[in-house]
Amino acid sequence: MPRNPGVIAAAAVFAAAMASPASAQTFVTTGRDTLRGLPGIEVEVENLEQEVERDGLTRAAIQADVANRLRTAGVAVYASQAANPSAAKAYVYVHVTDVKLATGGLYAVNVTVQVRQTVRSLASTSNIVDAMTWDHNDILVVPTAQVADVRTVVDEFVDDLIQEWKSVH
Repeated sequence: MPRNPGVIAAAAVFAAAMASPASAQTFVTTGRDTLRGLPGIEVEVENLEQEVERDGLTRAAIQADVANRLRTAGVAVYASQAANPSAAKAYVYVHVTDVKLATGGLYAVNVTVQVRQTVRSLASTSNIVDAMTWDHNDILVVPTAQVADVRTVVDEFVDDLIQEWKSVH
């Protein structure tokens, strides 16, 4: 997807503005090793802004894409955490945030795909719920008419997850 260097600064400001307190409290992931032993995964896609959905990028399409890619690759996809037999209750978390730029008919879009799960603390017997253990993200600048193409970036991230999943299963 072509990137417009003229709005890179706007994208950087966007990224800083989109950082949430939850994303600031993360730890260094160990990637594929954190996937080892998981029997499958749930898929959770955050709601998108109504305007970006009207312009063609929808939560439902992303949810279907991710679940279908995982199933096609042989990864069990659970409908809910209750259906997941693992104590880790792992899920793929997709968060797409956007800002429609005032000029030029462009969106700045932050795409995040993570695996989150319950992990045990090394310092105590406590569980850390909803710990991010695998992560890919990028900031894109796309024309409004092509905002639905952001799904291809989500697909690429999920394909990377699948490769790492297969390497430990």
